[in-house]
Amino acid sequence: MKRVHDAISWWQRLRTLLRPGRRARDIDDEIAFHLAMRQAEHERDGLAPEIARRTAARQFGNVTALKEQTRDMWTFPSFESLVQDLRYALRTLRRAPAFAVVAVLVLAIGIGATTAMFSLIDAMLVRGLPHPDASRIVVLIGNVQRAGGVERRGNSYPDHVDWRARATTFDEMAAYTTLNATLVQGADGPERIPTEAVSAPYFTLLGVGPAHGRAFTRDEDTVPNRDAVAILGDGLWRRRFGADPSIVNRAIQLGPRTFTVVGIMPPGFTGVSDTAQLWIPFAMSGGQFANRGSRGFQTLARLKAGATVAQARAELDTISSQLAAAYPQTNDKRAVEVSPLADEVLRQLRPMVVALMAAVTFVLLIACANVANLLIGRSETRQREIAVRTALGASPQRLLRQLVTESCVIALLGALAGMVLAQLSLPALIAASPVAFPTFVRPQLSLTALAFGVGIALLSGVALGLAPMMHTRLPRLADALKTSARGGSSGVRSQRLRSVLVIVEVALAVVLLAGAGLMIRSIHKLAAIDPGFEAANVLTLNATIPRQPAPAAGPAAAPGAPPSPPAPFVSSHTDLLDRIRAVPGVEAASLASDLPFGVSSAVFYSAEGDATVSAETMPRAYVHRVTPEFFATLRIRLEAGRTFLPNEERPDSLSVVVSHNLTRRFWPDQDPIGKRIKLGAPGSQNPWMTIVGVVNEVKYRGLPENPTRDPDLYLPYIDRATQGIIVRTRVEPSSAASAIRAAVREANTSILTFDARTLDDLVAQQSSPSRFTGWLLGVFAATALVLSVVGLYGVMSYLVAQRTREFGIRLALGASRSEIVRRVLRDGTWRVAIGAAIGLAATTGLARLLAGLVYGVGTFDISSLLAVATLVVVAIVACGIPAVRATRVDPAIALRSE
Repeated sequence: MKRVHDAISWWQRLRTLLRPGRRARDIDDEIAFHLAMRQAEHERDGLAPEIARRTAARQFGNVTALKEQTRDMWTFPSFESLVQDLRYALRTLRRAPAFAVVAVLVLAIGIGATTAMFSLIDAMLVRGLPHPDASRIVVLIGNVQRAGGVERRGNSYPDHVDWRARATTFDEMAAYTTLNATLVQGADGPERIPTEAVSAPYFTLLGVGPAHGRAFTRDEDTVPNRDAVAILGDGLWRRRFGADPSIVNRAIQLGPRTFTVVGIMPPGFTGVSDTAQLWIPFAMSGGQFANRGSRGFQTLARLKAGATVAQARAELDTISSQLAAAYPQTNDKRAVEVSPLADEVLRQLRPMVVALMAAVTFVLLIACANVANLLIGRSETRQREIAVRTALGASPQRLLRQLVTESCVIALLGALAGMVLAQLSLPALIAASPVAFPTFVRPQLSLTALAFGVGIALLSGVALGLAPMMHTRLPRLADALKTSARGGSSGVRSQRLRSVLVIVEVALAVVLLAGAGLMIRSIHKLAAIDPGFEAANVLTLNATIPRQPAPAAGPAAAPGAPPSPPAPFVSSHTDLLDRIRAVPGVEAASLASDLPFGVSSAVFYSAEGDATVSAETMPRAYVHRVTPEFFATLRIRLEAGRTFLPNEERPDSLSVVVSHNLTRRFWPDQDPIGKRIKLGAPGSQNPWMTIVGVVNEVKYRGLPENPTRDPDLYLPYIDRATQGIIVRTRVEPSSAASAIRAAVREANTSILTFDARTLDDLVAQQSSPSRFTGWLLGVFAATALVLSVVGLYGVMSYLVAQRTREFGIRLALGASRSEIVRRVLRDGTWRVAIGAAIGLAATTGLARLLAGLVYGVGTFDISSLLAVATLVVVAIVACGIPAVRATRVDPAIALRSE
């Protein structure tokens, strides 16, 4: 019954609140009824009507107080009081439109930028991967302990099988790797399809199943190259097969082999690589499944419920030790890295967004400090109003609530404008970014982001409301009824608080300017790096070359006869190069097994006379098959010997060109030409190869440095299914791309070319996270600089206005105008100096956040000093304007102003 009564009471209060006019009439009618009843009683007792009315009113009590008490009982007093405060706040802002517009715009910049960056973080780190229970999905990557540290090397299939059989902390494991398949059939011609080769549990681990058909079975992973089945991505299915569901169980042509489509994935699924449109069984990946020393793929695993990453690492460390003892030749010094899938996907992006979030937080704090200064200055002009309200009985708590309400209204209006700014800036931010964000990262003003923006606004509003109250309630407010707001202890406290806020603004601006300077200097350092080749006027592209159709079936081969050689490719590499060199504007052309910043193959090798046998010290190198013109096309410097001769372009050639690091390790003080190396361990049966040339080190695998210091081995080129084409032109490379593609197609229409990129673009892509972070930090730093200078200018203008009488007296007593300027500049520069010193000391924190994004610069780089110098110069100009204004004071007018 009590709950029913409470519900009825709340409902009646709500109805009364929604109809205030009727509530007032009801109260008046009820009070009038009671007064009339008492008056009637007194009249019956013989009193005159007028005396009876006065007696009834005296007995009834204070009608106004009773109305207030009744109104409070019938409504929600706190809510009504809040509504009154909101109305009053809106009226005061309407009376000061310039102040309101400036305060709202400043907060809109801070709250809008912060909300936009939070939306990006929410999409990346909060919502995370689009997989059910994604926190339990991990990646297993084999590594090896080398002399220079731990290096990732990928997994071998026998190790993967042992992990799956022995580990108990995982529900399931799946091997996967990325490759490219060529879809041959269709009216659109051949197309290169990003593909993942995966073992059967892959889709179950990611919590997704085919929309049509089925996933792979475990039997299809048993025998390499036996079951040629494939699963299509939704986009590929719609684009190339017209969304025809009957494609399931039909054959498609991928390169030289026919595959049967067994399933179609749902829309939006692009695999762990985030680019896959086609999936084939891992057994069809072409790996060496019986070779424990052959590594390169990764393993996806799902932790059991309750299992932790630390437990999985400990268990795999034990298994790795067991495998090292059982297979020392291949598993010595090897372990397994267990990394959450989210960390792998977002590894490069996380430091960038965290640093940018810290930067926009600084911008928000500077904006709040600016608005706090405005509110403090405005509160100085409202001392008389506050004194009157205090004299009428307003408590300090009531005044504080009013000030906080006013500042919250400003902050919420700023948040509203900031949301519009964030909504407009987010698409532009993603479109302008040179960084490729994962497809699941779709920053938007979700309910979470909106709640964050409103929360930031309310928090800022409360803080801003407290700032003016810190000095308005300290002085004797009654004195404000007799004196002006200037001077006195309140003015001194106000100046101190505003000075502190300016110092904070300057310090934060210095940190942002220094961070932007570090990024800009780092970008310049990256641009000045010598990659070991000349990237200007170079075009790179790939070509997939099929083999000639198989001849009609003839008589069966005799038992025991050697297998027939594979059919030749439809075009030789020499024919392709001849056609490309004939294109107008082409200066040089060459082929390579892999292109700069692509995927290179690493192998162990042995040097003649070196007895290294342990996995920790066995040398490793990256192997590239190249044509003789490769070095001249990229303009790689030849240090000794020669490059390849045309007659060395054959599979059995034993000539090799090596990079400088190899000869420095084994023959530092000898002529390396004629020395011999071979692939594999010293005891392997591989033939010895003779070094015919030495070239300088090339940053072929990444900038600013190669991921490892392993040298490069260049072997003579042989025909391959995928050719990496490198062309140096006399014209803009991209303008020659169409003609080069046409020349390749002239050799055979079945040849597919793709990924035409200029080498300059590939080099720039290596520094894209740094450039994106530097660009945004520069924008935030410029915003912080403007806000800080505006705040400093406002404080100095206020202080000059406060000291008008003092300056007038000094001028009347003979002080020079230059002395007045020096005094004002001194008052401003000491605030700037303190803020700059604090900011420089705090720069180390931001530098740590930027550690993974900067190159070749330290915490206190010259850019930090330039940032401080820039701020000081601009700040002096901001102080100079009020200083010059102070010299124009007429002493007579200044003295009369008091």
